[in-house]
Amino acid sequence: MTVGAKPEFSKLHHECEKRWKKEEAEGTHEVLFLREIPGRRHWKNQFFLSFAFLLNYTSYYSIQNLQSTINAEGALGLTSLILIYGFLILSSLVAPFFVGRFGAKWTLVFSMLVYVFYSYANSFSSYYLIVVISGLLGLAGSPLWVAQATYLTRSAYQLARLRDLPDELVINRMNGLFYIMLNISNIIGNLMIFFVLLPPSADDGSVMAAPLDTTSCGANNCGVGVGSCLPPPSPEMTQRLFGIFTSVGITAVAVLLFGVDDQQVLKGFSATKINVWTQSQTVFQLMIDPRMIPLMPILAFHGLQEAAAFGDFTKAYVACSQGVAYIGLVLTSYGISSSLFGLLFGQLEKVTDRVFRISFGFFCHIGLLIWLYLWQPTQGQLWPLLAAAFVWGMCTVVWRSQMACLLGVVFPKQQQAAFSIMVMTQGVGWVIGMMLATVSNLCVGERLILLAGFLIVSFGLYLVSEYRFRQEAQQAALEAGINLREQVVEELLRRRSSDPRWV
Repeated sequence: MTVGAKPEFSKLHHECEKRWKKEEAEGTHEVLFLREIPGRRHWKNQFFLSFAFLLNYTSYYSIQNLQSTINAEGALGLTSLILIYGFLILSSLVAPFFVGRFGAKWTLVFSMLVYVFYSYANSFSSYYLIVVISGLLGLAGSPLWVAQATYLTRSAYQLARLRDLPDELVINRMNGLFYIMLNISNIIGNLMIFFVLLPPSADDGSVMAAPLDTTSCGANNCGVGVGSCLPPPSPEMTQRLFGIFTSVGITAVAVLLFGVDDQQVLKGFSATKINVWTQSQTVFQLMIDPRMIPLMPILAFHGLQEAAAFGDFTKAYVACSQGVAYIGLVLTSYGISSSLFGLLFGQLEKVTDRVFRISFGFFCHIGLLIWLYLWQPTQGQLWPLLAAAFVWGMCTVVWRSQMACLLGVVFPKQQQAAFSIMVMTQGVGWVIGMMLATVSNLCVGERLILLAGFLIVSFGLYLVSEYRFRQEAQQAALEAGINLREQVVEELLRRRSSDPRWV
């Protein structure tokens, strides 16, 4: 197909049906075979999928940010988060089974329903109810993200064939759109927290009251409790907020149901062709793949840095120096940055390569960690916190979008297993980061040093992997050229032997 040529849908559809019937007769047809659909419908599906995630994570991210304050009694909030990400690790081993058995769309729908129940359960503040639903949410989280990554990557590959474009270019553009809308959820959710929980005393300026002594804030914070001059939100205010979040989650499920097309052709599908053990074996085998092992540390760093952003940064820098009410406002800057740079990185795909973009994320994050280690927050200094959150959001965009793109390109035939490992390693990073935050004799500054050291090692391993990927690609291209030349020579000899008059 030439660049710019308009694909003939009926012809494509006819060829796909012939291929499927042939593979079905031979018993070799793939469960994950796609429909050929016009390019505009790919973008329509991508938009509604992204919008559903925006709504879903408007609720979830906001509740996550509030867990350590609203559910502080009995460490319920911290327990909830540890359970979520602990079960997320376990569910990532079997997530491909659910995607293969139910399809990407229905896995997304069932998983998001659990998020709705989680929002509703938090309105009761019942210890056992939240503990149980947190475990279920962890089990649903990995299938949700594996289904999302699988749906997006398949759609990108299909669109690349229709438009005769490079696969990586289309994957990055779709990832860019998705993460722009996902990051907008940070803006909406944090503003909802700020305005719904804003106490009536805000008119006299007391809402932003903060502790006078900030010497224990920032890198010097070593598990010291953070006080607040504000009264805690009333039960009526928190129930109103969680009711809003529950309604937003229900809307997200409806968007998936009615706005996103089912991506799979399941004619003749047999449940015996996919089982948990087979899919788990696939995940384990890919985990010990020499190409995957060096990438796992940088995947885990994504979880570590998010745990630091929503744990140490909000507690030791924002709440400690400015007051708890400022958390939503500062994280709004984080969301704005993530959205803007998600769009920018999608456009940079045209003029930069993957190494440049990931290297930019590395230097961005190292610089931020050094600055946080050296800077001492003080009462009333809001703009440095807004700037730090803005830069942190920019760095996070790199890890979110480029890691998914990298795995989709390096493991095109093992996407579900690769995305499962991505979710699992990020969950491991999250759990480790939260557990380190509970160690009272390990100060924030020391945790920042550990995080920076881990990033340096992870980035070095990534560069080694990238070099190997490119060497393998060059070798494969060379071998393909040699094979093509041999085939041409054989064809010439065959024609000459069959017809002596042919020259």
